[in-house]
Amino acid sequence: MTMAPHDPPAPRPTTATRASTLAELTRPGIQPSQWIERALREGVVATGVDVTSTQIQPNSLDLRLSKRGWRLQCSMLPGEEGIEKKLERFGWHSFELGAEGMVLERNAVYLFRCEESLALPEGVSARANPKSSTGRLDVFTRLVTENGVAFDEVPDGYRGALYIEVVARSFPIVARAGDTLSQIRFQCGPSLLDDADLRTELEQEPMVIDRAGRPLDTRSLRLGQGLFLSVHLRGAQGDIVGYRARKTARPIDLASRDLPRERFWERVAWAKDEPVILEPDEFYIFASRELVRLPPHLCAEMVPFDAGSGEMRTHYAGFFDSGFGWAQGKSPAETAAAVVLEVRNHDVPFLIEDGHPLFRLVFFRNSEVPAKLYGQGMGSNYQTQRLKLAKQFK
Repeated sequence: MTMAPHDPPAPRPTTATRASTLAELTRPGIQPSQWIERALREGVVATGVDVTSTQIQPNSLDLRLSKRGWRLQCSMLPGEEGIEKKLERFGWHSFELGAEGMVLERNAVYLFRCEESLALPEGVSARANPKSSTGRLDVFTRLVTENGVAFDEVPDGYRGALYIEVVARSFPIVARAGDTLSQIRFQCGPSLLDDADLRTELEQEPMVIDRAGRPLDTRSLRLGQGLFLSVHLRGAQGDIVGYRARKTARPIDLASRDLPRERFWERVAWAKDEPVILEPDEFYIFASRELVRLPPHLCAEMVPFDAGSGEMRTHYAGFFDSGFGWAQGKSPAETAAAVVLEVRNHDVPFLIEDGHPLFRLVFFRNSEVPAKLYGQGMGSNYQTQRLKLAKQFK
C-alpha cells in the first residue's frame, strides 16, 4: 500500500506577475492581516476551501487540517528525499477525517496535509507555531514542508504544500477536517528587535507591568536577546496558581466548550512555605507574574527556555499578536494580560518558586499596523487573561 499523498496539487498563481504584485508591496517586517488577505486573493496562499475570517489573525493565518492524514512510525523531516518517499517508508497507514471526527491517541505521531499551500514571493519566508488552545491542551504540533530540514520554518520563496505533525501528549483528542491547530506568520527581511531597540520601546511604551498595574522600569527587567519574564506562584492561602493534567482523562473533542475542569485537571494551590515541585513528564499550566501589552506596531513570540536554569519545556504556543493586552484609550492596568505557560518537566523533580524566570519573549516590528488587532472584534479568547485553561473548558 502506498503512503504517498495523491491529492491534486493545490492551486498556484497563474502568472508570475500576480505574485510579484504582492512582492512589490511587501515591506520589511512581520506581515499584517491585510497583507494576508491580499496573499489569499492573489494565490500566494492557495486553498481549495474558502478561508474563514476567523482564520486571519493580526499577524498570522490559522492553518486547517485537511481530510488526508497518516499515522507515522515516528516523527520525521522530509529533507532531500521529499515527503512522498518518506511517507512510503515511515507511514503506517493513511486515513480520512470524517464529519464525526477521529480520536488521535496519546503519544502517537500523525501527519496531516493542510488545506492551505504556499507560493511565496522571493524575499518572503514564514514560521509556524501551535495556536494557544493547542498548546494548553498539551498537543504538540510542528509544521513540515515538502523537503523541509527544520520544523516550523518555511524558506524564502517556498512553493508547495504544507503538513502538520500532531502528537497529543496528555489527552487523546477528537479532530476533524477544518480544525485549526497551528498558525503561520509571514516575514520579509529583518524584523527582530535587538536589546537596544527593545529597551527604547519599553521606555516609550509601558509594555510590561506588575500585577498592581504599575509599569516596570527597564532597570528592573532582565534583557538578553529578548525579555526574560517569570512565573506567578503566590496568592492567598489556597489560591489556585496552576493546573496539572490528569493521566486518565477521556478524549477531548476540539469542538467542545464548557468542559468541566475537574475531569481533566488537578489544581495546584499556593500554600505558604510549601514549594511547588514539578514531577518528571507531567504537564502543567501556570501564568506569568508580569503582565504584558503589545502596541499595534509590534508583535512577539515566546522562545524556548534556557536549559541552563532547569530541564523543562516551558511552552508550546509561541505567537503573541499586536494588540494582546492593549486597547486604545485604556490604561495598562485595565488591559494588560498574563502570559500562560505550558510546562513539561523532564528527568528529575524540579523546584520552582514565585518569580522564577521561566521564559523569554522576543519582539518584532510589523511591516505596517494590522488592520485588525487582537481583542478588537475578533472573539479573542485570551485578552486580559490571568491563569486560564484552553477555550474548551469552563
